[in-house]
Amino acid sequence: MQRKIALLIVPSSDNQIRMIRGVMDYAKEFPHFRITKNAAIPYIPWSMVNQINCDGIIAYAETEEQIDQLASLNIPAVNLTLHTQPVENIPVVHSDNALIGQLAAEHLMSAGLRRFVFIGHSPWHHNQLRRDGFTNSLAQHGFDTHQIDVEFESVIREDLSTRRINQADLLKAIAAIPTPFGVFAAHDEFSYEVVEACKALNRVVPYDVAVIGVNDYKLICESTEPPLSSIAQNSERIGYLAAELVDQLINGAEPTASPVYVTPDKLIVRRSSDFLALEDSDLIPIVQYIREECHRPITVTDLAERFNLGRKTLDERFKASLGHTVSKEIRLSRIRTARELLTTTQMRIIDVGFSCGFDSTSGFVRAFRESTGYTPGQIRLGENQPRVEIETSPNAHIK
Repeated sequence: MQRKIALLIVPSSDNQIRMIRGVMDYAKEFPHFRITKNAAIPYIPWSMVNQINCDGIIAYAETEEQIDQLASLNIPAVNLTLHTQPVENIPVVHSDNALIGQLAAEHLMSAGLRRFVFIGHSPWHHNQLRRDGFTNSLAQHGFDTHQIDVEFESVIREDLSTRRINQADLLKAIAAIPTPFGVFAAHDEFSYEVVEACKALNRVVPYDVAVIGVNDYKLICESTEPPLSSIAQNSERIGYLAAELVDQLINGAEPTASPVYVTPDKLIVRRSSDFLALEDSDLIPIVQYIREECHRPITVTDLAERFNLGRKTLDERFKASLGHTVSKEIRLSRIRTARELLTTTQMRIIDVGFSCGFDSTSGFVRAFRESTGYTPGQIRLGENQPRVEIETSPNAHIK
């Protein structure tokens, strides 16, 4: 029996277009699942929500008003964003935002930075989750986090949504933080605003301020100077799982109580964060060598001989500059490479482990779980169990 599905997802960014493609992939696999169109485009604008005649809805509902509209229709629906807290009877499929924050922290820490800033819009629930993942990961390594809570000076809502950050307040907040520091911005739009603020303050990105955002919105990331590093969401997978879930709801399944979390796709490193900020400049070529050659069975002894340093001296200098040993840097580099291979290739898990320098599958799985909190299989599937949210330790706030 055919099912008519309405998509209330405005195709206004790479992220949302990829979500729609994920729904379309499900529809190709299950022909009974039919997506309604508005003219030639497979989406229905919110202005037509009360005219919808369908069996199920997949929506990008950002506001409480939009969520109330969905609930009032009494049609099985799935939401693809966490701008607001999830509500009963409208399940959510979304990225593992805490893991996004963790990835950003790991990337900025790997550059040797010691000062960190989170920039987001605190009323948005998914920004809170990204912030907590970032700050908690840094706290585990003994670092505090400055927080800048941005407000908007204007919001234009038509077919595209444009939100302009209050640049004057952002300039003042960034100017108060001593360089160098790393910024994790909850969205690529925020990253762009940070880069522009740094230019106005004569701060050089990435050497004074390293910047990373979320969504890999290429129109923003590749047109900004310097181009922006970003964490891409696994948007096609989000769309596919949302389609699967709404299909189940139509067939009588009970709405899930907790959001379905999907692991992010990958971190795309561009010039906005591509540098090493090590005070011990002699270590830079060693760290670069480790990251390029971590797939080989290199050891601390190999590195000490190659760079003409004593093993004990090398470890002491790594601890002083990076906060961990040479062995841990090798292991972290292998885990980062493995995570990228798991999310961007179809290599078998056993082959991923061996190609990243691990000499056994059990050793690879154990090291991966200790480092990330997940097994390689969970990262490969892109689906995680709901995270237990933990309260963020007190941090410095800049308003």
